[in-house]
Amino acid sequence: MKFLKHVFLITLLSFLTFSCGRNDVDSSTTNEDLAQKQNETENRITPVSELNSGIRIDGALSKTGTPPSPTGNLNFQISTEKQEAFQEYGFNIKFSTTDEIAGAYILFQDTDGNLLDNYLDVPLSALESGKSSNTKTPMVSKKSSKKQNLLTGDDYIVDVDFDSILPGNFCYDICLYDANGNISVIQNVCVEVEAWGGNFEIIGEWIYDSSNDDNTYTEDISCANGDTVTANFNDDEETWTLVLNANGSYYETYIGIENVIDYEATLNSCTLISSKENYEDKYLGNWAYNEDKETFTIIDFRYENILDASEIENYPDGSVYFNGIDTTAKIISDNLVIIETYSEFNETYTNTYTFKRK
Repeated sequence: MKFLKHVFLITLLSFLTFSCGRNDVDSSTTNEDLAQKQNETENRITPVSELNSGIRIDGALSKTGTPPSPTGNLNFQISTEKQEAFQEYGFNIKFSTTDEIAGAYILFQDTDGNLLDNYLDVPLSALESGKSSNTKTPMVSKKSSKKQNLLTGDDYIVDVDFDSILPGNFCYDICLYDANGNISVIQNVCVEVEAWGGNFEIIGEWIYDSSNDDNTYTEDISCANGDTVTANFNDDEETWTLVLNANGSYYETYIGIENVIDYEATLNSCTLISSKENYEDKYLGNWAYNEDKETFTIIDFRYENILDASEIENYPDGSVYFNGIDTTAKIISDNLVIIETYSEFNETYTNTYTFKRK
């Protein structure tokens, strides 16, 4: 009887082991097939009708026909390498000029050269410029530094938003103009709209393990008597969970305890006065992987305070979290390693985040 029981248990264990192994293989194969299909959708030619209804530049004027002919009298530098864009978010057109411009003309088209019936006149007031202080501010910092490449005095950005553009490819012509009627040469740039998802290997639930950051931050607080008190912060009591779903959606949570400074009491006493508070924050959005450049992007569309359901923020046009221009994600020794690089004041920095699979 004992022998039969052992045989039964061995058979059962073998069956469960085989079944679990087969389920893991099936799941992996399904995710791999899905990622391949997601990437294949990016090969589509975006039709002119979709461009006409799905692209928006706030502050731009739509004009019938094509832009005026160039005179070639304005300085204009722009990269003509293929750009990447993202559904619901759009993309940025970044260019440089040493001349005093009044705006830019932009004409969208499909990759076969079929033009829209109208072009966009983007005045200087609708451009983000290194010459002014109206550059976009990154969303409130999370674990990642959220650093962005700063604009110099000669740099400009056109913020192009999407209302209903699907994965695919299209192009645009762009030229600059000034107040005296001078028009720069026309540059043609093509864009690939990334599908959400695109890499089956990084799918899963990940728990933050370590980074090259010491996770310690300081703040100097000026006291009423003229002295200074220093506050030290660290996030050792925080659990950061990152979930990348196969369909390209994502969410992450930050659960922990933080020191909340009573600034008024600290200022008056010149002694650090603080208390501990629990927090549970959740960010939701989508992720994309560029299989050609092997780069990784996350865009947030919503924030929720798990402890207070009334605290919700929506980002209709999206807010870049990890920027695919300078961020990679790969599996190393079964860990997810995200590396982001950013420049600030002519210095280049690298942040590396390591996650363990839950």
